[in-house]
Amino acid sequence: MKAALALLLCLAPALQAAEAQRFAWDENWPRFRTSEYVVTGLALAGAAADFYLASPPKSSAWKGEILFDKGARNTLMARSEAGQKRASTISDLLTYPLIGYSMLDGPITAGWVGGNKDTAIQLSLITAETFAVNEVLNLTVSSLVRRSRPEGDVCAPGSKYDPHCARSFWSGHTANVFAAASLVCAEHGALELYGGKADAVACGTSLAAASAVGVLRIVANDHHASDVIVGAAIGAATGYLMPNLLHFKSKRSGNQLGYLIPNVGPNGGGLTYVKAW
Repeated sequence: MKAALALLLCLAPALQAAEAQRFAWDENWPRFRTSEYVVTGLALAGAAADFYLASPPKSSAWKGEILFDKGARNTLMARSEAGQKRASTISDLLTYPLIGYSMLDGPITAGWVGGNKDTAIQLSLITAETFAVNEVLNLTVSSLVRRSRPEGDVCAPGSKYDPHCARSFWSGHTANVFAAASLVCAEHGALELYGGKADAVACGTSLAAASAVGVLRIVANDHHASDVIVGAAIGAATGYLMPNLLHFKSKRSGNQLGYLIPNVGPNGGGLTYVKAW
């Protein structure tokens, strides 16, 4: 028993090093650039200024439904005020945990569980950039477009965000949850944070929760269907495309033709062809 314990203590540093290496940042992936620090800082400042300093729009410039809005509203909207409030509450209960999970999942898994602080820092910066850009887009567009909420929606007069029901386009809740879910998918796809099918489960579950939030915003009569669909598209673009285009897919291999690695084993040797796609 003592011998086994001593062996485990001796192997622990090696096992920890191996785990940290599994989460190592691929050096063919660009790291967070100076320009991204600037963009993230400006986006955070812009979002804060819009929310805390600018006055929310007092009137709508765009009213009414388009395309399939009426059909979706008639099909999905809760008929009672209590049902609408319940749907709105459930959407909030799904939104904030999903956003929190997406922010903490990658950095904690790679840094604390995996012991690789370098990757954890890179993922934290990518997460900050994703949500900063997504939020400044949400606030800026909703202020400029000034679309009225669906008929019958009640906005709180004391709300700092939208007291006059004039910031319906696009759905900020939906954009935020799809940014969160898509970020989870991007990180798990690139780094295999959990390993095996668990990464696909994390991605699929996050997307299902985000989709539920989008539907509930219509059920609650908080948004038109077109608000939700556009919000989902914007969120998915910032959450999935930005990390992949700027980091996980860019310059993945500087050797487009691949290369050969010699290997030797107990039964002989040979060459292994390796190419990153």
